[in-house]
Amino acid sequence: MTTAVTEPFGSLEPFVHPALFYRDEEEYLDGTVPFVREALAAGEPVAVAVPGKNLELIRDALGDDAGSVRLLDMREAGRNPGRIIPGVLRAFADAQPPGTRVRIIGEPIWAGRSDLEYPACAQHEALINASFQGRAATILCPYDVEQLPEHVLADAYATHPTVIRSGSRQEQGSDAYAPGDVVARYNEP
Repeated sequence: MTTAVTEPFGSLEPFVHPALFYRDEEEYLDGTVPFVREALAAGEPVAVAVPGKNLELIRDALGDDAGSVRLLDMREAGRNPGRIIPGVLRAFADAQPPGTRVRIIGEPIWAGRSDLEYPACAQHEALINASFQGRAATILCPYDVEQLPEHVLADAYATHPTVIRSGSRQEQGSDAYAPGDVVARYNEP
C-alpha cells in the first residue's frame, strides 16, 4: 500500500525512518537541508553523519546554521558498519534530555563501500527500526540512485517503512518494507 504523507518529512510519530533517493547534488541538498532547518526551527537537536563530500555540501549550504548541528564524516564515524547504531545514532540520541525529539541524517551506504562491508550496512538499516522503536526520532537516510547498484536500492525499500523518491519531497509508504528479510538474507559469517 503506497500512502502519501502530507508533511514534508512525515509525521511526528515516535520514530520515523524514511529513505531519500537522490540523483544529483541539487536533489541531495533539496532533501537534506530543509530537514536540518526544520529541526533547528523546532528546537530539535540534529546530527548529520554522511560521507565527506556530502558533509561539505550540507555544511556549506547551512552556512552559519552549521554550527548548531553535530556534523560527522560517516567515512570515519561509520567505518565499521556494526558501530553506526551504537556509536553514532544512539550515542547522539541518548545524549539528549529524555523525551527530546532528535533528527539525524545518516548515509551509511555510498558508492565505494566494499562488498564485504555492504551486508553489515544493509543489516544496520534494517535494525535501526527495532533499535529506535518508540523513540522520538527521525532518521533520514539518503541513497544515490545514480551511483548505487539496483540491489542496494531494493534493500533500501525493504529497510525503510517510508521513502522519498528522487525529485520529490513527498514521503510514501514502501510496498517492499520487510526489514526482517534483509537481516536474514545478510546473516552470514
